[in-house]
Amino acid sequence: MPNEFHTDVPASVLADVQQHLDAIKVALAPYLISLTPDERRTMLRMADKTVAFVTKATDYATSNPAFVPSFVDLAELKQDVAGVAALTPLRQQFEQLALDTDSTVMVAGSEAYGNALTVYNNIKFMAKNRQPGAQAAYDDLSQRFSSGASAARKALKAAKE
Repeated sequence: MPNEFHTDVPASVLADVQQHLDAIKVALAPYLISLTPDERRTMLRMADKTVAFVTKATDYATSNPAFVPSFVDLAELKQDVAGVAALTPLRQQFEQLALDTDSTVMVAGSEAYGNALTVYNNIKFMAKNRQPGAQAAYDDLSQRFSSGASAARKALKAAKE
């Protein structure tokens, strides 16, 4: 696999992005809600088709107030629909940014791990040939593969494919 991650992200860029993310977090904090995992599991979810359904139902409720049960607050329904419409584009951008960041970290990590495994196997070879210092390095690094030495070979083989 060719090396795809070969550019250092300048510290100034990372600091600038972190500052912007902090500002975004502060700006949105009064409007965002944190849910527990249990709350997320039991919550109704809106997908694309559901958004259209909710919008149509809200339109019917607005044009025909008799359709709205007394326990449903139409103003709150409209506010919820507006919130979905306003926040969805932001969520989509955040999700794409998170996916791209995760992919970049995955590529860099995969390349680093593959190269580290190559170094490890070279240290192992050198330790077998009694090169000075190699045995101590091998003993230290081999703890990572305590479940079996074949795991390192399998990981290296997979990295090369």
